[in-house]
Order: sequence, then structure tokens, then C-alpha cells
Amino acid sequence: MQNKVLNVDGVKVKLQIWDTAGQERFRSVTHAYYRDAHALLLLYDITNKTSFDNIQAWLTEIHEYAQKDVVIMLLGNKVDSTHERVVKIEDGERLAKEYGVPFMETSAKSGLNVELAFTAIGKELKHRSMKLPNEPKFKLHDYVKKEVKGSGCCKS
Repeated sequence: MQNKVLNVDGVKVKLQIWDTAGQERFRSVTHAYYRDAHALLLLYDITNKTSFDNIQAWLTEIHEYAQKDVVIMLLGNKVDSTHERVVKIEDGERLAKEYGVPFMETSAKSGLNVELAFTAIGKELKHRSMKLPNEPKFKLHDYVKKEVKGSGCCKS
């Protein structure tokens, strides 16, 4: 577990991050975490088809156990390993669209879009908690589409 404090438009947002790494041994405890989670970032490895295939099972569980209004984001990680890619960006985009969740590709190694993912989640949670009537509604999908950075390489 790790804490991260973000400054989102002048407001401090504290994120408590639990990383289960998709491991089976965490499966029983994740149900309890789902209930209390405000946001869930689902990562798959673009060099590992099985990790991508498992996302559907995670999404099914999330819909069963998490709060109805939980913020979900799908992330395809390891975009720095393009030569080993087995999951196309279009596959990630298609799955995200099917479940109505924002999507981007990231690299934990280079940092590509990692901060953006947390900032996007932070902005969404801030807007939800403040509910200012005169402020335009924050649109997470639109923000992600506008801000996402490409891998700087060919999208195969």
C-alpha cells in the first residue's frame, strides 16, 4: 500500500494505492477492497496476452463487488517494450469502449502517462466530492483523450 498526494487544481487529493498485481492469492481480499474503492486502475501487460484476457474477469468482479459509481480506468502497460507487443492498442481501445471506461497506454519504466493516469483519477474524484453547481462537469474520457501522450513509436 502506498499513499500519494496530488495537487489537483489547487486542491490536495490523497490517493491510497493498493497494488494486487492481479495475483490469484489476492482474489479473496480484493472483494473487500472493491467495496471501499473510489477508483480502480486495471493494468494489463501489452507483451502478455493472458494479462489482457484476464481483464474481462476483473471487470466482471468489479461490477459485482464495487460501488456502482466507482471510477474505472484501463491501462495497457509496458509500452516501452513495443518490439515484444502482443496486444494491439486497438484491442485495448475496443475493450475500454465495450465497458465504457477511459483507456491509455503507459510505461512504468519510462513514466509515460503514469502521472497522467493518477491526475485524471484525482481530477474526477475531486469534481465528484466538491459537486460545485456552477463548475462545468469534469469529463474523464475527454480529459484522457486530450492529454494522453503517444509512445513516440509506431502503434502496431
